[in-house]
Amino acid sequence: MAYIFWLFKLTLMKFRHIAKKYQETEHIKIYLLIGLILSIFLFYVGTKIWDQIYSDSKISFGVSYSPIYAASLGLNPKTTYLQMFKDLKIKKIRLSAYWDEIEPQIDNFSFTDLDFYINEAAKNNVQVMLSVGYKLPRWPECRTPLWLYGSSKTYRQERQLLYIQKVIERYNNNPTIEAWQIENEPLLEFGTCDAVDEPYLIREVNFVRTLTNKPIVLTDSGELSSWITPMKLSDIFGNTMYRTVENPVFGTLPYVLQPWFYRIKSSLLRTFIAPNNKKTITIELQGEPWSQDFIGDTPISTQLEHFTVQNFKENVIFAKKVGTPEIYLWGVEWWYWIAKLGHPEYLEYARTILN
Repeated sequence: MAYIFWLFKLTLMKFRHIAKKYQETEHIKIYLLIGLILSIFLFYVGTKIWDQIYSDSKISFGVSYSPIYAASLGLNPKTTYLQMFKDLKIKKIRLSAYWDEIEPQIDNFSFTDLDFYINEAAKNNVQVMLSVGYKLPRWPECRTPLWLYGSSKTYRQERQLLYIQKVIERYNNNPTIEAWQIENEPLLEFGTCDAVDEPYLIREVNFVRTLTNKPIVLTDSGELSSWITPMKLSDIFGNTMYRTVENPVFGTLPYVLQPWFYRIKSSLLRTFIAPNNKKTITIELQGEPWSQDFIGDTPISTQLEHFTVQNFKENVIFAKKVGTPEIYLWGVEWWYWIAKLGHPEYLEYARTILN
């Protein structure tokens, strides 16, 4: 009987010890939970404060312009381009030296059209970022000259360097050209292109550096990529920014990323991985509907439903909160086209931003 009593007493003491330890652990858990909640709250408040600070800062706006895309919409690309300077008073523009237009026949380089666009930019005191390479803005992204069809990838890449050299040599001393963009999202699998080739991109950038002292811009998807290699290789990094896209499986798909994501990601990479990169800019801010097919074949009602003027305004507000010093709007050709179809509100809103 005494043994049973002793065993009961020992068990009770053990339970009391466990209960005491449990209470001590619970206090720690409560403190940790409070600390976590406080940290989240402070982070949230901090990001909102920085959002507001950047929203109020001065930002340079520009546009990307593709004569090919303008023509595909039935616009006169040169007339639209000249009208754009009058209407929007832009000061920065991104143009592309499409390879199939620059070298339509082997060793026959034609700069007539590109000269026009660059000369008109100069007349209007507009700074040009000129994109060169195999993969450039607007679908199908990669444009190989017809005479190269059937050639090996190695031969195409060698000819690519020659075409890039010709473009840079022609415009390198032109003060209107402020920077060279090498390829467009070169490490993103998108467009009718060869597979991503990072070693060749490194070679390409190093080759361009032997030809020019002007800044080199590399771009990457703001939402789908790591940014690491493009930021390490470039002087200026440009991220794209799309808020709503069309997915063949899920339909309309909004991105839920917040401004702090782009801001913190850029700062961390520049600090720890790419210290020689000078700045991050927003190279493409969505200013037109995303479409899986050619947008001209999409019903107007669908376009207006999927991308309203309010969506446009919200995208601009969002991008300003990110804090990049330059924002290039994407969709100027569409603004003029949709205006001709009786919806000038997009062009009118763009005018309030760019003027």
